[in-house]
Amino acid sequence: MDEGARTRENFEGKSTEELFAATLKGGYEDDAPWEAVSVLRLRGGARVFEVAKRYCGSGDPKARARGLSVLAQLDAGKPDVERPFMAECVSIAIEHIRESDEEVVCCAAWALSHLGTERAVATIINLRNHPDADVRHAIACCIELRKHPEGVNVLTALMEDEDEVIRDWATFALGNDDVIEGGMRRFTDSPEIRTAFRRRLDDSYEEARREAIWGLALRNDPLGVSLLLKHLESEEWWNGDRDTAEELLGLQPDTSVEELRDGLRRLLA
Repeated sequence: MDEGARTRENFEGKSTEELFAATLKGGYEDDAPWEAVSVLRLRGGARVFEVAKRYCGSGDPKARARGLSVLAQLDAGKPDVERPFMAECVSIAIEHIRESDEEVVCCAAWALSHLGTERAVATIINLRNHPDADVRHAIACCIELRKHPEGVNVLTALMEDEDEVIRDWATFALGNDDVIEGGMRRFTDSPEIRTAFRRRLDDSYEEARREAIWGLALRNDPLGVSLLLKHLESEEWWNGDRDTAEELLGLQPDTSVEELRDGLRRLLA
């Protein structure tokens, strides 16, 4: 058992108050306080919600940040209809999104990103040009953003962000923007979307370049398929290259790379 698992096991026997106290110990990025946050999220329920709400009203910025982090994924293991405090969690996060403390603002943004309600998404969309990269990162990682009418425009803008990780996540999010129709997976497509992917093909960050190739290939774009094949023909292909080829060709996981190469050659021909 690794250290994180041992810490989590030890925390599971703690009271809710003890767990919240543990979130305030050590440095903000230390593993142990985040394990306490994780246990609280999974425990969920009215008691955890009430204490997290109280922490969000604390005079200590770190306590407010921890309270927001708990609310971000409170009862996240349950379907949304079984998460009775969703609306309240969103309201609390919105209250803190304009704070002066950067850490609290970032936690509020991530809370809204995870909660993903219509009101939460509408709020973080307005932060797309926020000066803090972590806030913009939270927007790029918001799964529900893809369903918003402005979602594509926001993601294509974030694909041009100065921060490489944000460009990568925004490209990933747009690349996987899909709907299920008649039991089939269809990816959102348009000339503007393909242009946004092509702009990332020369990105200095390899992860963003790969996501752009995969996004194009999944839309059966000849350039994307050709570049995907080129990667799979090299000795340095990534699992994402393989996964994308399997998805595009409709083949089962763990199909041999040679079979994937042949399938892509036939597709291009």
